[in-house]
Amino acid sequence: MRMGVLPLAFAVPLFVAGCSTKKTDAGVFSYAPAGCAYKVTPVEARGYTDSQSDGAKGSAPLRVRVGLGGGTTAGQPGYADPATSAVFTWETVEAATAAKVRLGTSPAALADVHAGYSWTTPPPTVGFGANEPGTSMHEVHVCGLTPGTTYTYQVGGGSPEVWSAPQQLATPPKTGKITIGVSGDSRDSADVFQAVQTRMRDLAVNLQLFSGDLLLYGTQQSLYASFLDKAWKDPAGKLLTLGQQMMVVVPGNHENDSVQFFGNFSLPGDGPNAETYGSFDVGGAHIAILDDQSLAAGADSDTSKEQLAWLDADLAKADSNRAGVPFLVVLHHRGDFSTSNHGTDGDVVRVRDELVPVWDRHHVDLVLNGHDHNYERSKPVTGPAANPTVQTAANAGTTYVVCAGAGASSYSPGSAPAAYRAKNAGFGGATGYSGVYGVLTVEGRKLHFSAYGLKAAAPDDELDTFDLSR
Repeated sequence: MRMGVLPLAFAVPLFVAGCSTKKTDAGVFSYAPAGCAYKVTPVEARGYTDSQSDGAKGSAPLRVRVGLGGGTTAGQPGYADPATSAVFTWETVEAATAAKVRLGTSPAALADVHAGYSWTTPPPTVGFGANEPGTSMHEVHVCGLTPGTTYTYQVGGGSPEVWSAPQQLATPPKTGKITIGVSGDSRDSADVFQAVQTRMRDLAVNLQLFSGDLLLYGTQQSLYASFLDKAWKDPAGKLLTLGQQMMVVVPGNHENDSVQFFGNFSLPGDGPNAETYGSFDVGGAHIAILDDQSLAAGADSDTSKEQLAWLDADLAKADSNRAGVPFLVVLHHRGDFSTSNHGTDGDVVRVRDELVPVWDRHHVDLVLNGHDHNYERSKPVTGPAANPTVQTAANAGTTYVVCAGAGASSYSPGSAPAAYRAKNAGFGGATGYSGVYGVLTVEGRKLHFSAYGLKAAAPDDELDTFDLSR
């Protein structure tokens, strides 16, 4: 969900077709998507401007992407659900106010129309991107979709109407086999990022998890445009994954919780720390997502305290629901256990020391990370964090996976002995691989993960594979 500040002088209609928008007593903008039991409330600290409901001025939509909105409390109305909801986000070159999506299960009948809102993402005042203009952004939240269904949609609207080219989005099924693409750290090469996205398209994954560091400079909007362009269309101009597959993207240290990151991607949550934590169920997996930037600085901030309290409550509830959703999976940026370049960095150690006891307490099955540009998998382990204990039974501990090489320059795999390490592999140099990515499959009470070395042309080499069962 996008967060912006509404100028106090701007008059907002109380009701707009397809949604509800209002100014609160504090004078901020609020968006309540029709059919969704949650709202989007601006976070003043993020400094978005010109927030307003769907209007008449249209402009050609660019780089439509699909994310996830919703609440962060499992079992409550509005809880995030990728099988029944989606968030459509796009940008326009010109400042525009039109924010609608029309969709349907038949390309010839896009009769289901939903209204959203628009805002301007300002450039940073200093540093990379400071000389770039503000970005006109648009977003629509849609709930009540049917699981396991392919929709055709267009975004845009206005008077006269301006619409994007038709795209297709398939919602994940509620049960059965779920396939999830896993990658991270693209920052240095948009072409490698495009190659990974080509694999994701060809695999027809149900959704993607990206562990952060999409860009080298997370405040530079033009870099978002260049990388997202590569996921939007392949070299032949054919639609690729952007807007065709839901992407759940957590920020890394290179995004540094920038206004631009939160302006470009949608994640669950509302309130002062919106989009810094959330969770959802997809098939047999409960997936918790975390922006670990605050924890990297320490656990004493209000944001860190809120995140840790939420994690404890969310994972406790998920752990008690193993009969319905057997696996607990977590996604965040910094590798909890890594023997590569960043494994002993102070910020990584701080995150690890705070989070490993939480994972142990609630018997998390799998933690997915990035930050170190290679592939590494631990044996099933429990704490203490500084000296992990290897467990003989896979479901008696947590398996930690670093899978980050979607364009970033390669790091050497750790060579020092580590009793907890099960497998590591690099890319670049003489390996013949330009990167690494993973595929996570959940079906019933079985979880399967495979990591691949990205080659110049498919098929890619399998670097590692493992299974978990519950």
